[in-house]
Amino acid sequence: MALRARIMTALVAAPVAVALILWLPGPLFAAVGMLLMAVALYEWNNLTTRSTAAFSLTVLGMLLLGVAVHLLGNAAAVPANPSSLLLGVCLAGCLLWLWQWRVLVRGLSLRRSPGLEMAVGAGAMYCAWAGLVWLRGSDVNGPEVVLVAVMVVWAADVFAYLAGNLAGRHKLAPEISPGKTIEGVIGGLAGALATAWAGAWILVPLAPGQMLPWLLAAAAAALASVIGDLSVSRLKRQAGVKDSGRLLPGHGGLLDRFDGLLAAMPVFGSLWWLLR
Repeated sequence: MALRARIMTALVAAPVAVALILWLPGPLFAAVGMLLMAVALYEWNNLTTRSTAAFSLTVLGMLLLGVAVHLLGNAAAVPANPSSLLLGVCLAGCLLWLWQWRVLVRGLSLRRSPGLEMAVGAGAMYCAWAGLVWLRGSDVNGPEVVLVAVMVVWAADVFAYLAGNLAGRHKLAPEISPGKTIEGVIGGLAGALATAWAGAWILVPLAPGQMLPWLLAAAAAALASVIGDLSVSRLKRQAGVKDSGRLLPGHGGLLDRFDGLLAAMPVFGSLWWLLR
């Protein structure tokens, strides 16, 4: 039954996600993206502070920042002139996830205050939102770029699962996520690169010489998605729960599906801008 629910949810959610990415007008895409991040942050809050006040104030701050960026001329509103503010947020997101990687190295032995964990979650959501909005508005093929970036993360997750089951021998972070293996990460990286290559040929026409930067950005995003996944797994371990919520039957909460994207989007956006 659990597998059936998982498949049915994926069959419904995937087409909806593709439609939202490709066909929503820029400002509406930004608004829907912010709403989804708020839902994911609610689940993050349930793993950390469990405070309604903290969640409400944090979401209000995110909304005010989003409106401020929009009013200053962000990528969602002016596709031909991407906002340096959004790009700056993406770059800050890269630093946030580098810091999170250092936290993961110390494992569950490092206990941080719920307030700090909540602040990290808010930063992660806002940086991921900025990455999505910036990527979508920074190019004439922005919707397709976002779709391929999301597919890269999905592919990294699926291929990591398959490779880990078939050839997994060496645990990656047994204290945090016992099922993850180094072989799985390698398989996920290979799947992500293959998806990025296919996406470039089918959906995103690249200029001569841009394939290598494109693949490097995809590889970095795939690796970053592992950090995002492990960061949420760490919070769930400390909270003593298996899933972040029950919103998606068979999958858990929205955060369980967004964990890799949270880290991957600002990394992909930053590197695609820097390398090309």
